[in-house]
Amino acid sequence: MRLVWLAGLSLLLTACAPLWQPKTTESPEQRWQMQQTEIASLKDWRFRGRTAITQGREGWNAGISWQQQGEDFDIKLSGPFSQGGAELVGDDEQVTLTLDDGEQYSAQTPEQLLAKTLGWLLPVSALRDWVRGVPYQEVAVDEYELDENGRLKTLQQAGWQIEYLRYVPFDGMVVPAKIFIKHPDLNIRLIIADWSRPE
Repeated sequence: MRLVWLAGLSLLLTACAPLWQPKTTESPEQRWQMQQTEIASLKDWRFRGRTAITQGREGWNAGISWQQQGEDFDIKLSGPFSQGGAELVGDDEQVTLTLDDGEQYSAQTPEQLLAKTLGWLLPVSALRDWVRGVPYQEVAVDEYELDENGRLKTLQQAGWQIEYLRYVPFDGMVVPAKIFIKHPDLNIRLIIADWSRPE
């Protein structure tokens, strides 16, 4: 009877594991290396969700849609401004910010543009990697922590602390769905509703 009870308990515990999360014998560090390689191949993607941005005593809540195709990106924010929203479009050479009333601003980098027009110290170039669950490729990693499945739990890089609270399956990979990004001057909370390929 005891063996039957133990077998039933084992089956129940096995059934609680997510079906999209296969069992492997690799260590978390080995799985992490493999996942970085997989994510590096994800150059064309799109997600929709919501974000909360806090800088000093000011805060903004916005819907967000981010489409990335190679170096080209299109980031739409809805709701954070009295104008109703904003769209940031660009590549590695030129970036344009368009407000809902049609007013436009341009700069060479998204960081320069957002700092100049909105006063946001937002690391858009690094976010392109962080939202996929990997470190920003252009800056050294200060520290990181993995979960038992070899995914980032926390990452410290260039004065920013990134915390990954939830992952979801996407196109044969595992990508973040809930991320908290902290800096002494600015905090970002990002909840991703769904990942997809660009239309």
